[in-house]
Amino acid sequence: MNILENYPVAVYRDFEKAVGGSQRHFQKLLDEGYPQWAAFSNGIQGDEKAVFWLLENGYPEMGVLVNGINDEPHALRWLRSHPDPFYYAFCQAAKGEEPALQWLENHRYGVFLILARAVRKAMRLRIKRETFWYKLKW
Repeated sequence: MNILENYPVAVYRDFEKAVGGSQRHFQKLLDEGYPQWAAFSNGIQGDEKAVFWLLENGYPEMGVLVNGINDEPHALRWLRSHPDPFYYAFCQAAKGEEPALQWLENHRYGVFLILARAVRKAMRLRIKRETFWYKLKW
């Protein structure tokens, strides 16, 4: 059983909004006792300290997921070899891989299908923000 399944639906909704950039939903996750989901959203948005926090505070799957979504080879290897195939499927679904999206749907992970799409959207915005042509480095 994966550790991401054990949360109220409201947490998933708040994460979906927080990863999309909502400071209000990010703060709600913190205020309601879900700092791991707040850190997960920040990690996806590029905050390396958030990833370290996840890894050091008992949420290794979430930290490795962020690294896997960012194509870190060791993380991908770890996710691929994890006994629960959910983690690798979620990682690949968050990258828009159709077989992984189908796997989540076939295994009735509808909420995580929505979250994978929200992560994908957030990653595309992050990449655009970090690499857009008019950003000059001095």
